[in-house]
Amino acid sequence: MINSLEEEIGVKLVVRSRTGIKLTSSGEILIPYIRQILNHEQNFRQALSEITGILSGKLTIGTFTTISAFYLPEIISRFRKQYPNIVFELKPGTYEQIEHWLESREIDCGFVSLPTKDSFEILPVYKDRLVVAAGKEFHHNFKNTKSVTIKELEETEHILIDGITDYDQIRIFKKDINKLKVRIITGDSYSAIKMIENNMGIGVIPYNMAGQFQETLNIFEMEETFYRTLAFAYINKSEASPVLKHFISFLEHENNVSE
Repeated sequence: MINSLEEEIGVKLVVRSRTGIKLTSSGEILIPYIRQILNHEQNFRQALSEITGILSGKLTIGTFTTISAFYLPEIISRFRKQYPNIVFELKPGTYEQIEHWLESREIDCGFVSLPTKDSFEILPVYKDRLVVAAGKEFHHNFKNTKSVTIKELEETEHILIDGITDYDQIRIFKKDINKLKVRIITGDSYSAIKMIENNMGIGVIPYNMAGQFQETLNIFEMEETFYRTLAFAYINKSEASPVLKHFISFLEHENNVSE
């Protein structure tokens, strides 16, 4: 198909080698337009299915562990009872990756942590308190306290999820995240949990996630309470596919930001 397209337009789009393929400079310029064409074709097929009375199609959602584990299963289950022919593709990523995928139209919609970019339309869906998690044998200076101060956190070794682009951490430490004693950076929440369990550092994580590991972790509240508000984000409802419009309407009807 790529060969045929290159022959038709007279432009080389990819370079092929033993290690794989990569876009040419012309391909880099044209790929956003190619995505638009594919999206329009998908929207056409979905609109046609809606006209015939059986909505079908695929919805690609950028997501991450908390949403995938604690929010989406029930939501997708209820939505598919109304529209059983919809296929969901969940693309895991960091906040920053999901924002990039939305802007480049690589996904139809995604979940982000607020605040996010002004170019997105958003629907807040999930609110979660942030807590401090430490392994049972990890040495720190707040073992006998019920709440932890920011100063105590700054003096303790950290495991970061999403690294310096972790917006939740940035808000807590007032953009001085580079001053933290960071020992490990990972993009996977469950990997971070396992490293915390193995006493490799503390982590500031959502309570709903930490609560699943209370037998292996010590959980501490922070002296100042911090929340993260997660939101469903998309580019423009007027340009959305029929499937996405139905999913947005479903979420708007279901919306009741939970904590």
